[in-house]
Amino acid sequence: MTDSPPTPHATTLSRRRLLGTALGAAAAVSLPGLATAQAGDTVLRLGYIGPGKRPAAATGWALRQGQLLRELAPLGFKEIVTRNFPNGPDLNEAFLSGALDVGIYGDTPAIVARSRGLEGQLIGFDAVGMNVWLLTPRGGVRRVKELEGQSIGVARGSYMHRYVLGLLKEQGLQQSVKVIHMFPRDGEAALDRSAIAAFAAQIDVGPLLASRGYPVIDEAEQHPTLRGTSVIVASRKLLASRPGLAAAWTRARRDALADIRRDSQAYYAFHSEVSGFPVEVVKVSHPLSHFPDAAYPPEGLALLGEVKQFLLAEKLIDRDFALDDWRVNDA
Repeated sequence: MTDSPPTPHATTLSRRRLLGTALGAAAAVSLPGLATAQAGDTVLRLGYIGPGKRPAAATGWALRQGQLLRELAPLGFKEIVTRNFPNGPDLNEAFLSGALDVGIYGDTPAIVARSRGLEGQLIGFDAVGMNVWLLTPRGGVRRVKELEGQSIGVARGSYMHRYVLGLLKEQGLQQSVKVIHMFPRDGEAALDRSAIAAFAAQIDVGPLLASRGYPVIDEAEQHPTLRGTSVIVASRKLLASRPGLAAAWTRARRDALADIRRDSQAYYAFHSEVSGFPVEVVKVSHPLSHFPDAAYPPEGLALLGEVKQFLLAEKLIDRDFALDDWRVNDA
């Protein structure tokens, strides 16, 4: 789901290599509109995951309606520039290269990055309880158990990937199912050709594919600890130079949420516009109950803890860390 034309991309990788690429190489990346703005000046560089021209959820609405810049202006910011990424590992690479100040993305790549030494700080959640849809080709398998000896496509290092690994572990299928790296943009074509037995699709993509007749055989909602969260991470350098940024971000999100709840139709129309997905698909994917008022909602922190413990238990990350040390206290 990017602006680039779809290209088949499916490479079988080990689970460790898949999640291990969440940080990627430390080489600098060229990001138009971001690379020219250096951290610490009047431009804040915001990265996010998604197909649209700007983020959605409460932060996206706060950006659209002006609450975010209004809260950040007293800290010296005059402009916010945004850049979308196809997945969390790519966003991590941009963070590592110094091309981003703040990133909004899934919990799994964010935790992998933190464990591997990325010096970002958690300043809040944009969504808590995100679903994943496990879809099959028309006429494909009907139960998860029937995936034995077959392959699942999923974007590497994503919250959907963690769901897939957790689901296979629950079903005792870790050793008998191939997990293939596949971007969301390639999922439907692979399902249509029956090139894979199942595809794990994220919010928006999942219900859209389901509406097109691809059967859903499992969802993360059926496994509460395998649901995802969208976290907001800021660079430590930025936070050191702009004390109060985390609290300002939380205020902007709360103001935006009050607007969203007063006129959810306007919000969903905006979300549909920026994402390119039909309004009904957006409503299924992003119930307002998934947008937390608090910077650190207990459910979100609990899900982060589940993700971290799972990754440690599966030896997909090597270094533990305290969630309390990751988050900023003044958010």
